[in-house]
Amino acid sequence: MDASRDDSHCGLCGQPSGALHEQHGDEAVVGAGNRVEYVIVELRGATACYQAVDDPSRAGRTGAAWLAQELGTDLSDLPGRRYICWETPAEYGVIRSGFELA
Repeated sequence: MDASRDDSHCGLCGQPSGALHEQHGDEAVVGAGNRVEYVIVELRGATACYQAVDDPSRAGRTGAAWLAQELGTDLSDLPGRRYICWETPAEYGVIRSGFELA
């Protein structure tokens, strides 16, 4: 077995290292993502269902209590509220951060 170290590949996922492959670090890559506006269409139990304002086919769901906490609002105020978040593409989907009311 070769004990030499290959610094050209990521030690976590094995992908080639590069400027756009810094998703494992603590800092986000500048320009790797965008802000998206969503509207909360309904609450289903402990789940908040949302969809993108500009493309209703982009829909999803998340924990309602967690989302209310991120937005600094009451759980009962979520339906109909719009919010903006930063979306960064990741290996297995999208990372959403920077939640704020629109």
